[in-house]
Amino acid sequence: MTVLNEVLVLPGVGLPLSFEQRAMSEPMPGQALVRIEACGVCGSDLFLQKGGFGPEKLPVVPGHEAAGRVEMVGSAVDASLVGKQVALYYIDAPQDSRWAQAGAINIGPQVTRMGVDVDGAFARYVIRPVSTLIPVEPEMDPAVVAVATDALATPFHALTAIAQLQVGEQLLVIGPGGIGSNAVQIGAMLGADVAVVGRGEAKLALARSLGASIAVPSDVGVDAVLAMVGRNVDVVLECSGVDAMARFAVECAGYRARVVMVSASREPFPMSTGELIWRELSVHGSRGFTPYDIRTVLDHVRRGRLSTDHLTADQRPWRAADQALDDLRSGRSTRIVLTMQDS
Repeated sequence: MTVLNEVLVLPGVGLPLSFEQRAMSEPMPGQALVRIEACGVCGSDLFLQKGGFGPEKLPVVPGHEAAGRVEMVGSAVDASLVGKQVALYYIDAPQDSRWAQAGAINIGPQVTRMGVDVDGAFARYVIRPVSTLIPVEPEMDPAVVAVATDALATPFHALTAIAQLQVGEQLLVIGPGGIGSNAVQIGAMLGADVAVVGRGEAKLALARSLGASIAVPSDVGVDAVLAMVGRNVDVVLECSGVDAMARFAVECAGYRARVVMVSASREPFPMSTGELIWRELSVHGSRGFTPYDIRTVLDHVRRGRLSTDHLTADQRPWRAADQALDDLRSGRSTRIVLTMQDS
């Protein structure tokens, strides 16, 4: 059977999305055909559009933050998945790699990313490896499931697996946008004292409502921030993706602090080995998340420990993806969810 798929393609660096109709073959053994129900739009999609992952990745169908329903599988062994709601894990990697065996399936030389390396979920349908599908039981609002797969799972991974944030520690979040706002509420849930630095009173107000005890405009400078937060910052999470703020993060970090870079930039930033040595400072990168992180944050949402209202408030038909990217770029919105409507 051939399925007629409708997709939005990013044809090249800086270009708008292009609508296409494509024929899809049936899934092969180990694969599933998933009908997309919702897909988040976030800063990574903007990074992709401006060539941040490399111009050679284009053209591609974006979309890595998705929820859907299994329509068909390629093997009888997976038949129980048909009809089930699933969260889509955007990474496909060899299950037997040394990284996967250590629980870090999100990294390694053979990682393939949906919406970057292969076509993603700005589409009616995707074909995905069954191993990347996470059944959602009991079922939830598709928009909630979609944003949980990145907007919640990314800061959860950064704070737990990478920073190993402890109860009572001082956490400073830089950039309270779609990722950073959730780092605030996750940090508070984990028992940290949370401060946030960012631009825009609306974002700072949201951070306060999600558990930040201090919310400071970033243009006041490092000394002013530390005068309010204190100089014993244990963990700094850089979520803005702004080049200069990576340096700002290092300057705010206290003794034996962990600085974790969550949002990507292609530009280098200055740092001396002396800074690392005198403060016994460590700087980490945090790449996405794992299926464990998705399952865990979905459970926290079910139990009322984490909120998604601020992430799902702006829902739009999937054909409006170009405008969604523009609004995200301009700061008019911090998170947008595309739903599979036509108008």
